[in-house]
Parts: sequence; C-alpha cells; structure tokens
Amino acid sequence: MAAFFSRSSRALPYVTGAAVLGAGATYYASRPRIQLESAQNAPTPALSFPSSMPFPKKITVTDVEQVNHDTKKITFSLPGGDSQVSGVPFGSAILTSHWPENGWLPVFRPYTPISAPDDRGTLQLLVKQYPKGRASSHLHSLIPGSTLTVRGPIPAYTWQRSTTPRELVLIAGGAGITPIYSMARGILSDPEDQTRIQMFWGVNSTKDIVLGKELEQLEQQYPSRLRVTFCVSGAEVKPDAVELAEPGRYKKGYVSSESLREAITRAKAGGWGDAKGTKVFICGPPAMEEAIAGKTGWLGGEYGVAKKEIHAF
Repeated sequence: MAAFFSRSSRALPYVTGAAVLGAGATYYASRPRIQLESAQNAPTPALSFPSSMPFPKKITVTDVEQVNHDTKKITFSLPGGDSQVSGVPFGSAILTSHWPENGWLPVFRPYTPISAPDDRGTLQLLVKQYPKGRASSHLHSLIPGSTLTVRGPIPAYTWQRSTTPRELVLIAGGAGITPIYSMARGILSDPEDQTRIQMFWGVNSTKDIVLGKELEQLEQQYPSRLRVTFCVSGAEVKPDAVELAEPGRYKKGYVSSESLREAITRAKAGGWGDAKGTKVFICGPPAMEEAIAGKTGWLGGEYGVAKKEIHAF
C-alpha cells in the first residue's frame, strides 16, 4: 500500500514511459464438443504484464466494508465477470490511477490485492486512508457501482516451491501486511510446498489487526506451517487488548530483535531460506524497514543476514 509504493515506484518509469452427422455418431460427436466447451469455460486473466500496462482495465465496485476507523475492504468485479480471474501473482501489486479534480496529472498508486489470483470474477483491496493520501482518499470515496482504472500486475518476487521443509520469516508493519499476507497465503495454498512461515506484524493497536480473521483461518488450516505473532506498540493497549495475555501470540512493543530471537533460532535449526536463499520478506514504513533490514539494521548486525537474503516489497 503506501509503504509498498516506495518500493514499487521503481517500476513506475516503465509503467508511464508505458475466446449432425448421424444418430450413430452422436455420442462421439458430443465428446469433443464437451472438451471444447470446457476449454472455453477456463477463466482468463483480466490483467497480465506487460500488456495491461499501456492498456488499462476498469473494474467495478460491488461491495465496500469499513473494517476499522481508517481502513476499508473494497471488492471489485472484473470486466469479464466470472469468465476471468485477476491473474495477479501472490505478492504482486496492481497500479491504480485516477484524475484528481482540477488536476493536471493522474495519480498512480500500487496496491496488493488480498484476494487470491484464481478467484473468479473478483478482486479485493484493503485500503488504509491517510490524511493527505490522494489515492487512498479517492479509493475510500468509491461506492458500489463506481469504477477504478487499473494496470498491472507489477512484477514482484518470483516464488519457487520447496518440496523439502524450509523456514521463512515474514515481517509486516501496519498497512504493509497486504503483500506479506498475499505471499503467505500463496505459499501455504500449494499442497506440494513444505515451506513453514513465521510471521510478525507490527501494529499500533489491536484494532489495526485488520486481517486478523483471515490470518487465524490460515493458522487453523495450516497449523504446522504458519505461526503468527502480533507486536502491539500503542501506549493505549488496555482492555480491548486482553489477548495480550497470550505471550506467544501477542507481544507488547515494536517488532524488535528480541521479539524475533526465538523465531530466528527456530528458523536456523530448520533450514532457513527459500530455494533462492531469501530468508526474510519485509514490508512496512521506511523507518521500520531501515531499522530492521537497513545497512545498520539488526537483521544484519545481530543475526548476520545478508542484504541479498532479504526481500523488501
């Protein structure tokens, strides 16, 4: 989302510079016809790179859900309805655009869908509104029937499944959860992939855990492959955060070296890193990413994780 834009904007220069013989033969004649109909019914991707970059698509709002005080879950229908899937690989983003009133130039922003790439006819975004966010404010103004211009997908990390057990650490900060959640669900949904994930999500308050139900469902579905920890930093954490009594699931404070120490110890013992050697995936505010994965960040300084072993969305 907004934090993701700082990473995806590197792709923007490329973006902007950018369907009866006889009664005895009836049975046999019907067989290829059934196969043809099956092929015709196979969904096609609504978006594909690079063809969707110069030729944008319009998607239509079908539902808007207010998740908390500043975040909405917006569901869109694809142009081809149920004959299409979004085609956006997990962890990747789409590029939204709109013309602001009295504006000279369009506003572009990337958002990672929280819907699955193979969901028929629909695409879903989780959008946090920022006080001066032109794109987020526009998306929050949309109502059922509104349309949104999109391009993409913007290429992101190309995942390779692992048929042997491997460990990954995923770190999200605030609205940076969307590519992290998308990545986790995509990996877990592959029955041939044996990758295990330890996820840490830093939020200000438990009210900001806007994908809590979805993550809980994934944990229940893949109990041996996913462990989620919420790091709640807000000073106002009190009765509404009674769940903090679960020290293994909720930690008070920011995502820190101390909060990840046990997870990294487990990861090192279980074969840390994917097929490419990437050990950590991170997405969050720039200050958070710098403190954790920057030149002087504690991932490298304390745990010896090289820059090439970290993927920042």
